[in-house]
Amino acid sequence: MVDYQAQVIIIGGGATGVGLLRDLNMRGVSALLLEQGDLAHGTSSRFHGLLHSGARYAVKDPMSAAECAQENRTINVKILSR
Repeated sequence: MVDYQAQVIIIGGGATGVGLLRDLNMRGVSALLLEQGDLAHGTSSRFHGLLHSGARYAVKDPMSAAECAQENRTINVKILSR
């Protein structure tokens, strides 16, 4: 059995749950995301399960590209460390 402690528990890893997890993380609030399946398990059929890399902004908006890359690292660390 694994023991987790968090200020907020988010149920559902769809677009809203993952977005909320990101927002809380950026505010320094500890949060635990619970999902019955894989990330984005119950979301729309058009969702491909990949996070935006920020590559599309690399040439014209490097600051946005760097922010997207950091968000991906943050979310991936949270998911992989469970």
